[in-house]
Amino acid sequence: MAKMAMAQAVLNHAQDFYDRGSWYVIAECWDALAILEELDQAEEREAAVFDFDTAAIAHFSRMIHGGQRRRCW
Repeated sequence: MAKMAMAQAVLNHAQDFYDRGSWYVIAECWDALAILEELDQAEEREAAVFDFDTAAIAHFSRMIHGGQRRRCW
């Protein structure tokens, strides 16, 4: 199960790489709780567990760079 520390790592990564790619979408539109919820849902969908922060960051990287874009809402 994803942890809040992983969600915070994703958010920190998004803020660090705000100017690159579409990471600004995560930094501007998502908060740690929303990121944690997405990670939990992804674990259920994919029947996989995010063991490391890098896996959680990679999941969001695939979302924003792999054509599965989300907008602010």
